[in-house]
Amino acid sequence: MLLLLLACATIPTDKPESDDSAAVSDDSGAPDDTGTPASTRSAGCGLPTSLPPGGLQQTVDAGVAGDGERGYWLSLPEGYDPEQAYALVLGYPGTNWLGEDIAPYLDLEQHSAGDTIFAYPDPLWRDFEGWGNYGGWLLGPHANPAQGDQDLVFTAALLDRLEAELCIDTDRIHVTGHSWGGDMAAVVGCFLGDRVAKTAPVAANRPYWFEPAGGGDFDCVGSAGVWTFFGEDDTHFTWQDYPGQYGEEQDAFWATEHACAEEVDTLDHVGLGDCIAHTGCAAETRYCLYPPDSGHQRPDAFPAAVMRWFAQF
Repeated sequence: MLLLLLACATIPTDKPESDDSAAVSDDSGAPDDTGTPASTRSAGCGLPTSLPPGGLQQTVDAGVAGDGERGYWLSLPEGYDPEQAYALVLGYPGTNWLGEDIAPYLDLEQHSAGDTIFAYPDPLWRDFEGWGNYGGWLLGPHANPAQGDQDLVFTAALLDRLEAELCIDTDRIHVTGHSWGGDMAAVVGCFLGDRVAKTAPVAANRPYWFEPAGGGDFDCVGSAGVWTFFGEDDTHFTWQDYPGQYGEEQDAFWATEHACAEEVDTLDHVGLGDCIAHTGCAAETRYCLYPPDSGHQRPDAFPAAVMRWFAQF
């Protein structure tokens, strides 16, 4: 049975050498054979790779600011073609899980049309004041006691590495994650929103990481689209004032951040419960309160639905 992924709550109880001469150079701005403009094809387009398809453990040096050598689970599609620009999805694991663990749980790859690269970053085990030692994510400058920019630096270094070595459409980079990994997906969608097109946090905490000490507001970087998923009967966040409170608070943050209008449209997604799309937003903003039978886990309908959403461009 799948173990419960703990969230970042108030107290958790819960590279191959490359030949640059092989790189494709196209300053015309014309799209490639797949329709991807030259301007959004990463530097890795045209470079051969010795990496096999499927999953394998990799490392990247994130530097001192990113806590050094960091791990991630990388999955290339069958028949990877370095001349074709691929979408990229990052998937963040929850508490005490690694990227290799979260890949089958998120179950995104079987719903890809073979045009997506997947990378699942590994957290570090750290001592969190008042919580204890956990494998989890540092969620930016405001997330006491999980405050820190190291995992954002790590994510940026990972994106740099993948874009340099593989052929990625930089306009189709998406993130998701479950529980504490959902927290991280939301944080990446804000603080690295200039590099991410869409983010889909699942079963994440209330957005305390967006609340500066002493009050006040701040603006996210870029304008990533957001689809928040939260359970009607989340069995981890048992201290909410009402069912779905934390999901509602996440959605309210994004609706404000994206300057949405008051009107919402109802979305019809079988298995995802009550779903809405905000209108008039600067970036797409969606929310689903999924049925109680999923508890703190992602709903069965999530993988196919979120991959369809990521594929919309």
